[in-house]
Amino acid sequence: MSQEWYEEEEDDLVEGIYRVWCKMPFWTAFESSALIHQCDPSEPIDIPSAQKFVHRTRTLIERHCGTELLPGSPDRISPPDLLPWAEHMGVWINPALKECIRGSYSNVQTLPEAALTREALLARIAELEAQKQRLEADPAPNARERQSLLKLVLGMAVAGYTFNPRNSRNTATRDIVTDLERHQIPTVTQETVLSRLRTAMQELDWPPPDYDGGGQ
Repeated sequence: MSQEWYEEEEDDLVEGIYRVWCKMPFWTAFESSALIHQCDPSEPIDIPSAQKFVHRTRTLIERHCGTELLPGSPDRISPPDLLPWAEHMGVWINPALKECIRGSYSNVQTLPEAALTREALLARIAELEAQKQRLEADPAPNARERQSLLKLVLGMAVAGYTFNPRNSRNTATRDIVTDLERHQIPTVTQETVLSRLRTAMQELDWPPPDYDGGGQ
């Protein structure tokens, strides 16, 4: 959106206004809107059409202030924040004001960088939400359930396959894997079976010191 409130020969006057205002640490919503529409915020705006456009843009800025897109408040707006906001909203800013802002402030943020940051945050939020849903759908067993499973695994290995933790070599793990294959049950390796048995012994504090087993 562009509105020429000054005659063409007064362009230098407009740029002079920009140079003064771009030395300010912040602008209000009204000041931002007036500068966007090539008006001097320190002077009354007498042209009705200019008043209308300045008021309309001022309201738009005030409604967006304090959001991620336009940080700050209506009374303290960082001029560099206006550029990505205006590009995103489709508010036309004349090149002279853009150049003055970019030359006067060191923290000018371009729209692509802001968009990438926003997209990265949204992607991370979606990732965390998906992870939360997976955990809710498949919760980890609680400590009591885990101990019950470990007891069953260890008990079947000792009683059914004569697994003896005192022996340096055991055929029990091989026999367990063989029986799984024989009954077409999804199988695991002997190393995995032995690892699970060791985990069960450690967490259940088994066997006791006087246990001799008598198994394989």
